[in-house]
Amino acid sequence: MAEPLKTVRDLILVTADYLADKGVDSARLNAERLLGDVLGLARIDLYLNHDRPLTPDELDRYRGLVKRRAAGEPLQALLGETEFYGRGFKMAAGVFIPRPETERLVETCLGLLTGGNSSLLSPLALEIGCGSGVIACTLAAEIPRLRVIASDISGPAVELGRVNARRLGVAARVEFLVGELDEPFPADLRGRANLLVSNPPYIRSADVPGLPREVLAHDPVAALDGGPDGLRFYHELARRAAAWLFPGGWLAVEIGHDQPDQVSAICAASGLAEIEVTRDYNDLPRVVTARLPDVIPQQQGD
Repeated sequence: MAEPLKTVRDLILVTADYLADKGVDSARLNAERLLGDVLGLARIDLYLNHDRPLTPDELDRYRGLVKRRAAGEPLQALLGETEFYGRGFKMAAGVFIPRPETERLVETCLGLLTGGNSSLLSPLALEIGCGSGVIACTLAAEIPRLRVIASDISGPAVELGRVNARRLGVAARVEFLVGELDEPFPADLRGRANLLVSNPPYIRSADVPGLPREVLAHDPVAALDGGPDGLRFYHELARRAAAWLFPGGWLAVEIGHDQPDQVSAICAASGLAEIEVTRDYNDLPRVVTARLPDVIPQQQGD
């Protein structure tokens, strides 16, 4: 990288070109966010201070961050935080970085918990595979009466979820537990949940090595690999849903854009009904929802 110029305006311009040449998407945004982090300024304040010179120490720190971003380190990891559904969340190394598309899953869940169910006094949501806690914390922040219990196999992810719950002021209503799938959930909650939500791993095992370098370098493979067909966890979630959901409760899962038919069929085979596919803002299938019937039909031969 050429020797950077020393004003805010010129640094943004030269860095955006440099990062774009390195294949970084949204290069200018990355340059702004990194510079804002070094200077302690919001993006808009950078342009209000566009002629501000950087001190040698600030310039060294900025150049170090830019080089790491060019080498493939995610922006969220460099900043130690990300924005999700209009709120700031802490991030940590080795914990899955949430994607913007997952906001569609949250929106769908909010609709399920409030639309037509507004009379629920103390709704309960369970989340499997919570990662940094953005789904659980956002649902609790948006619905003040909601209680959420979330699980993840990763201890560091669960601890990060607790940090974010405290940061958002929802720790009293969001509990994070370590364990595989639904194993950590208290047994007395069986049949009581209004919602079971998950953004499970759904990449086919054979496709994982071809993911972008920064994904492979910084997202845990366990949060990406959905088995040979990418559907392993949907079978588990659909099979376990009836044990935890109150009759009329909902299962909501994020999916890969090429999986709506398969996931819908898995839900139907598990006795779930009213199956719907919701598209994201790129008009790609992103969420499947399915309802536990009020009366579960008996299987033939019963």
